[in-house]
Amino acid sequence: MLRYLLLYVLFINICACNSNARKPNNDKTETPKSIKKINVNLVSPQNGQQVKQNDIIDITYEIKSDSLKIDTAVLFVNKRETARFAGTTYKWTMTEKRTGRQALHLSMRTNGVEVASTSFTLKYFPPAPQYYSYSAVKQYPHNTGFFTQGLFFDEGFLYEGTGQYGKSSLLQTELATGNVVKSVNLGENFFGEGITLVNEKIYQLSWQEHQCFIYDKNTFKKLSTLSYSNEGWGITTVDNLLAVSNGSSIITFVNPDNFAEVRRIEVCNDKGNVSQLNELEFIDGLIWANVWQSNIIVMINPETGAVVGEIDLSGIYQNATAENCLNGIAYDVKNKRIFVTGKHWDKLFEIKIVKK
Repeated sequence: MLRYLLLYVLFINICACNSNARKPNNDKTETPKSIKKINVNLVSPQNGQQVKQNDIIDITYEIKSDSLKIDTAVLFVNKRETARFAGTTYKWTMTEKRTGRQALHLSMRTNGVEVASTSFTLKYFPPAPQYYSYSAVKQYPHNTGFFTQGLFFDEGFLYEGTGQYGKSSLLQTELATGNVVKSVNLGENFFGEGITLVNEKIYQLSWQEHQCFIYDKNTFKKLSTLSYSNEGWGITTVDNLLAVSNGSSIITFVNPDNFAEVRRIEVCNDKGNVSQLNELEFIDGLIWANVWQSNIIVMINPETGAVVGEIDLSGIYQNATAENCLNGIAYDVKNKRIFVTGKHWDKLFEIKIVKK
């Protein structure tokens, strides 16, 4: 009996040793746990602070924990790793090209493991744009029944997209006479918006219906329909991508095959974000955009979002109102002619811009 008792005690001790061997030593091997972001204090800069190109920004943080030791801080700018530094201060030079919000993120690490982090934004507004006035070169007839939402010029003809429920259409018209050559209606349930041309196909947005209609340019036969989120306002073609506005300060570049987003820009001038971007036209490397319910056309760098030019067309049409406002830009690439019109205007103007 004694022999069996000794064997039992020996078995219990062996199991206890094996059990202890499997337990981690919390004092030596435990991975540092993340602390709440509230324990990280961003001393500078202020969240949302406005910056200029080449400004040197003092980034300073403090950790509200006596036991936490940080050996490395990693700075991300617009999701790209930009710098690694020891200590709690780093001087970052603002060299980002895109205007608008710059998303910065600090990751504090110990032995390669993130133990704390904080995120903040800075706002970059570009230098003041060049200001322009205009001279009216020539006038052409325009149908007052057209609630102009989109416009482009191709091979001697104007193409126009019109809006309003029950009246929305796509039209091909003669420049000299304003006569309609061919047209197609969108139907009672669609409010037509901007139009553009890609590879002999016309793309036409709808306002709140999230549908883009694609037509054969020569026959106006509807080829397909693509869906998208947000509202549809203006559209133009930039380097085989569709540039689309939605009434905000954002222009989104999408794949014409499936409307998948490729990239986006935030449109800003020296005073801040420029919203209400409506009809768009790509002219000599810049996106021109009507600012809804105004007499202003802004000229936008498609890579950065910076407004590099602003055209004041006040007085070009005496009967313009907030509702029947300037909206419609077309460009004759071959002859370098610029055309503008508006909603329910009886005239379309060929213009030249003049520096102020």
